[in-house]
Amino acid sequence: MNAPVWSQVDAGVALTLGAIVVTAAVRKLQRPKVFALTLQRLDPRLAGRHALATRLTFVVALYELITGIGVVVFRGRLGFTSACALLVACVGFLLALERAVQRSIPCGCFGRLGRSAAGGREIGRAVAMVIGASFLVLQRAIDGNTSYGFGPIAFASMIATVSVIVVAQRIGARVRPGIELEPETVRDGSFSRSLRNLTGYDNDLYSADT
Repeated sequence: MNAPVWSQVDAGVALTLGAIVVTAAVRKLQRPKVFALTLQRLDPRLAGRHALATRLTFVVALYELITGIGVVVFRGRLGFTSACALLVACVGFLLALERAVQRSIPCGCFGRLGRSAAGGREIGRAVAMVIGASFLVLQRAIDGNTSYGFGPIAFASMIATVSVIVVAQRIGARVRPGIELEPETVRDGSFSRSLRNLTGYDNDLYSADT
């Protein structure tokens, strides 16, 4: 594959992951109390320190927002730095989810608390995002001056990245389903719901005090 093709693959992966991370940031900024509650549940040292947890929520959200935009907009040295920052965010996301699964608490990473505790679905999504971010770091390290490539290959790369994340979610959900926190009245295993899972829009708030 020649450089322009790799540039398009880079653009497709970056657009997909950047959109997911930016969406997560915006959702946290919309409902900071939800993610603050998640932080308090993940780290006992934050228990009862809601103000600190809220401040950390804004720090995380701003980091995600800057990283998500940067990985899409920048190329060259700044583009590589943004890809590294994205990889750090995705690895942090994966580690936080691992702890959430161990504690059987929901994932509030998209500003909402679900009706089930974090499980294989969220882990699958995080693993796929780590792989995608790792590709961006490697690609931009090899070709630091890569141009921004738009075209049919970029579009196909974006669709492929979304599909890989959706498949990873579905496989993860089968391997380790999230523990139900309250009965669900509707169960939908469709591909469209898997797409909604990417941005957390499938999760309803289960706690009235958030």
